[in-house]
Amino acid sequence: MSAAPWDIVQAEFEAGAAVSDSLPAALGVEIAFAGRSNVGKSSLLNALMQRRNLVRTSSTPGCTRQINFFRATARDEAVFRLVDLPGYGYAKRSKTERAAWGRLIEHYLLERDWLRAVVVLVDVRRGVESEEQELIDFVRQRDVKRVGPCRVIVVATKIDKVPKSKRKATLAKFSLPKGARRLGVSAVTGDGIEPLWKQLRKAAFVGQEAVEDVAPT
Repeated sequence: MSAAPWDIVQAEFEAGAAVSDSLPAALGVEIAFAGRSNVGKSSLLNALMQRRNLVRTSSTPGCTRQINFFRATARDEAVFRLVDLPGYGYAKRSKTERAAWGRLIEHYLLERDWLRAVVVLVDVRRGVESEEQELIDFVRQRDVKRVGPCRVIVVATKIDKVPKSKRKATLAKFSLPKGARRLGVSAVTGDGIEPLWKQLRKAAFVGQEAVEDVAPT
């Protein structure tokens, strides 16, 4: 099998930011990942970057306490920053700490010039709920003329928990806002990783034609 251009040949942790003033300079395409604390975000990021333990995973919800930036270089020399946002639904954190994270995330999502896509992760068995919908609506508030276009991609994680014969129908039940793209992935089996990278690259390389929704068969 020939190597794919989206294969990641180098990946590294770049920086972490707990307050807006410590965000690293925006030097290139950024793709942010957001979702509930137990949705499998860290595992998916590791799968995308083809690394086992680059992004820390934990059985404790809310482990990520800052925005973490990772640099990933593809085989065709395309460079991406994959951005790990703190998970929401972290019940064990104080209201003050959650409020501070909220302000940090909001500032990043609305003000970041090079943010080209926000990947909203949902558990395939739960679908898009009110918190995910609020996040999608919030991203839509970006001033595109000022900070550039940003796509919303809804990714259903843990599709290995659903029989293959039922995956397409399960994804079809997701209620999505107009223009949002969706697909299903599994960090365990690798299903959906290639279609997701195709979506991310389309979002990153502005000017190419938009791709259609992709559902695993």
